[in-house]
Amino acid sequence: MLPRFLTALVGAPLFLLLAWLGGLYLVMAIVVLILLVQNELVRLLSELQPHRGLVFAGGLVLAGGTFFGPEQFPGVVLAGLLLLYLAAMVVLFPRFTPAALAGTVLATFYPGLLVYLYLLRMLPDGWTWFLVVLLATWAFDTFGYLIGKVAGRTRLTPVLSPKKTVEGFAGGVLASLGVVGLAGLILLDTWTWPLFVLGLLVAVAAQTGDLLASAIKRFAGVKDAGRLLPGHGGVLDRFDSLLFTAPIAYYYIIYTGL
Repeated sequence: MLPRFLTALVGAPLFLLLAWLGGLYLVMAIVVLILLVQNELVRLLSELQPHRGLVFAGGLVLAGGTFFGPEQFPGVVLAGLLLLYLAAMVVLFPRFTPAALAGTVLATFYPGLLVYLYLLRMLPDGWTWFLVVLLATWAFDTFGYLIGKVAGRTRLTPVLSPKKTVEGFAGGVLASLGVVGLAGLILLDTWTWPLFVLGLLVAVAAQTGDLLASAIKRFAGVKDAGRLLPGHGGVLDRFDSLLFTAPIAYYYIIYTGL
């Protein structure tokens, strides 16, 4: 727990500072995170032989497209990258096979979901929403882990991730709801049911993101995605939940007009 705590003590304030500054500062931070996660995924999906150059180029296109043309995201950017990758299979075949294409697409677009952190920050009251989603996600991860450790008895996904428990999930849900509830009173000046639905969605999305990362790691036969972050493993291990919570929260906030 000590390395995990120390890593969070250093990394969390730096990430929050860059998010508060927003704009190019946040985009550059997200670019670094995307490239680091992509590097981990290229290794984890090595059996599929994803094209490393196309993966990294795609990550830069996703981040650049979000920053320079947010009104064109995701439609034009996603369609353009998919067409590029399909054309690459024609040009590079047989070195670039359908399996390699599948690995390249996954290793590009899955980490690319981090661009929604930037889009969330650019909403009206974006700093507040960014903070709420980030803290609710971290609360779910932290309390789910602790309560699962102390009181976990019933396995949530015995095959995929045996250490995940129903009790831990329930504790994480309550923590996420508690964060959005406090945010409603302190930051948002609202106390309506859509806000608590957001908390529930964040919790379910966080658990789904964590389990997806577990599935990829199980496919690769490894415990952690990497060793860059002491106590956490790889960058994917730390940000797997946010990869799901950021886009879901972004669209939910827009749709409900919170």
